[in-house]
Amino acid sequence: MSRPEPRHSLRSGLLFALVGPLSAVLVLGGAVSYGLANYFADSVYDGWLFDSASALALEVERTDDGPFVDLPAPTQRLFEWDETDTTYFRISGERKGLIAGRTQPMPDVIGDVDDYHGALLYDGEIDDEPVRIARIELPASRYGEIVHVEVAETMRKRSGLASAILASTLLPQLLLIGVTAAVVRRAIRRGLRPLHSLAQRLEARSHRELSPIADEGVPEEVLPLTRSLNDLLARLQSAVTAQQRFIAHAAHQLRTPLTAIKLQAEAVIRESRQDEIAPLLGALRASIERAARLTNQLLSLARAEPDSSGDRPFRRIDLVALVQETGADWAPRAFARGLDMQFACEDEHRPLWIDGDADLIRDALNNLIDNAINYHPGPGTLRLVLRRRPQPEILVEDDGPGIEADQRDTMLRRFVRGTRGEGSGLGLAIAQEIAHAHGGELLLEDGPRGKGLTVRLLLGRELGNRRRET
Repeated sequence: MSRPEPRHSLRSGLLFALVGPLSAVLVLGGAVSYGLANYFADSVYDGWLFDSASALALEVERTDDGPFVDLPAPTQRLFEWDETDTTYFRISGERKGLIAGRTQPMPDVIGDVDDYHGALLYDGEIDDEPVRIARIELPASRYGEIVHVEVAETMRKRSGLASAILASTLLPQLLLIGVTAAVVRRAIRRGLRPLHSLAQRLEARSHRELSPIADEGVPEEVLPLTRSLNDLLARLQSAVTAQQRFIAHAAHQLRTPLTAIKLQAEAVIRESRQDEIAPLLGALRASIERAARLTNQLLSLARAEPDSSGDRPFRRIDLVALVQETGADWAPRAFARGLDMQFACEDEHRPLWIDGDADLIRDALNNLIDNAINYHPGPGTLRLVLRRRPQPEILVEDDGPGIEADQRDTMLRRFVRGTRGEGSGLGLAIAQEIAHAHGGELLLEDGPRGKGLTVRLLLGRELGNRRRET
């Protein structure tokens, strides 16, 4: 058993669509803020580091023994003291070596070297902890040799200041996004109330109530939904009405042959004379055949309905072969009625391919031929004509009594019978539905030379050469 797919929440989707970009902006803003915080922290503390190195440089004096710095221990401790960071300094000459401060050389350069008012600033590492180093070079012309003044300081205060700046920037943004999300969520809930109201109205409806949904007070964005629902309800109402009418007509039409069957069966049961039973059984058989024929026509009409055939895929069929086979099936009955049955088709040995439902087209043709034979007093002629252009069409021509021109539209309706013959009044209606299902039409016209009736069953267009080769 497959798991149901998770449902998508419109509220969550809208909220994510709004808060998602805001969160992305927050991340981008955080990255920019962090970079700016580091930049400003470095600018401030680089200035202080340069000032410390400059102050030490002022303490360097030139003596006969070379450069000298008079830096008592209390002053040195005061210079190095800091609650947060550790400060290192070293003063050295090129020839004299260490003059004051750290005995070990300052660490190597890590990363870029910046020029800050004549001093060099760069990053390094002392005892596995990152430091920032300022280095000032004093000229040999003044001190007898080149003197290097270096001051290093750990970067704890820099990181703390950058974090404080970043926090002061991001916290208001986070608060703003939280408030925005809450406001947006509430607004979305308020905006979706019409949908909940519409759903409640639909749930409260009976399955028999197919009247349109009132769209007063419905937001403009929901109007397409209500209009589509109303259109669907209208089509459902039409389909239900047609179905009810169809069932009522079918029940009415079936009542007559079934009643006749019942009465004739009762007469057979009551009849004791053998010579009188045979006619009763013949009448019973005829009634059963009429009921079976009517049932088959009702099934054909149901198959030809748009809603019934809409999901049936059409297939490629040869119309020439279909018409020839169907006509051959009816030839014995036509000859028995005294009708000369003929078939005419231009280039009848060449197939005529169309997309369609062979069973439905055969049903339509069966009903048209049956009508022509049933209403023809005989003798006479019945012709099946198949035309290729401008679109495929089947003509059923007879020289019988025909149908008056002013009655032809009426005869296309369901359960409308002519004054002659014994029919159910469904043959032409079935053929018309099948023609519509194939994108065509059913036309009633005068017969050849103005006598009888010609029924034209127009179908879809012939397939192109490329399609026929597949």
